[in-house]
Formats: sequence, structure tokens, C-alpha cells
Amino acid sequence: MTSNELADEVEQLIGFCRSGILGVGQEQYAEHRDGVQVQRFESLPLSELIQYAREEVRDLINYCVMLDIRFRRMQQAVDATTQATVETTGQVPND
Repeated sequence: MTSNELADEVEQLIGFCRSGILGVGQEQYAEHRDGVQVQRFESLPLSELIQYAREEVRDLINYCVMLDIRFRRMQQAVDATTQATVETTGQVPND
């Protein structure tokens, strides 16, 4: 993968983030005050914003653990396949 291809992947992911803000996020978090659109987080009491952020951090940790479990299982499957290939052919597969 080239640097440009990696940058394209990042740009695509950012596009998904923008879509979330402009779609469901706009429905849930955009407000109008004095005829001006603002985001709900801008007027949340700091304590409430911190609480929301802490909840999101916990969710991220849970998702990271779930991903780690899946990655571990995938690695075990790849290792088992590699071992079987070595035993069968005597050669280590080159990814």
C-alpha cells in the first residue's frame, strides 16, 4: 500500500464520520438558537459533557476488547493454517 492509498483510506473513513454528523448526528445533536444552528455539546454543562465522554471511552474500551478477541481468534486460525501447510509441504507460506 502506498502512502497515497493509505491517505485515501483515511479520507474515506473521515467521509463516514462526516456522514454520521450530517445524518443521524444532525437529527440528534443539532439545535437552533436565535435562528443559528449549534451543536448540543456546545451548551452542555461541562460536567455532563465529561460524563458523556467518559461513557464513550468505556464503550471504546469494550469495542477494543471485542476486536482483540476476534483478532486473537483470527491469528490462531492463521497460525494453525500455516502450521498445517508447513507440515504438509515443508514450506512456510509467503503472504
